[in-house]
Amino acid sequence: MKYIKHISLLSAAILASSVVLAQPQETPEEAAVHYRQGVFQTLKWKMGQLVGAKMTGDKASFQKHAQDMQFISTLIPEGFIADSLIEGSHAKPAVWEDPADFAQRAQRLNDMAGELAADDYDMANFDPRNFGRTACGGCHKDYKERD
Repeated sequence: MKYIKHISLLSAAILASSVVLAQPQETPEEAAVHYRQGVFQTLKWKMGQLVGAKMTGDKASFQKHAQDMQFISTLIPEGFIADSLIEGSHAKPAVWEDPADFAQRAQRLNDMAGELAADDYDMANFDPRNFGRTACGGCHKDYKERD
């Protein structure tokens, strides 16, 4: 009985691995697009969390989400590898035409999120529309195709 259980488990593992191996593999460019879409989706989520924390007056939560945004913004540039302007990407060619400016704008988001996370920041002053226009909008205008 013990051997039947082991053989069944081994068979299931082999079957599962063959299904995974039969799937078409993602190219590095496709993986980069999926990565950066995940990073931006996470930033969007964190922005919503900032708004919620402000509305409830939860300074600790507000700071935590701002710190998270600060860290996440450091992940942006690595998702824009060469030749990853492919179908499914919303990036404009300008990202690769002026990578220094693109990196500088990601750093601006980082700096602004850091300001929100500071102990002396008064979250009552947080205006998500203004933050979005300033920290996100300029980059989206120049570097992101409209959906």
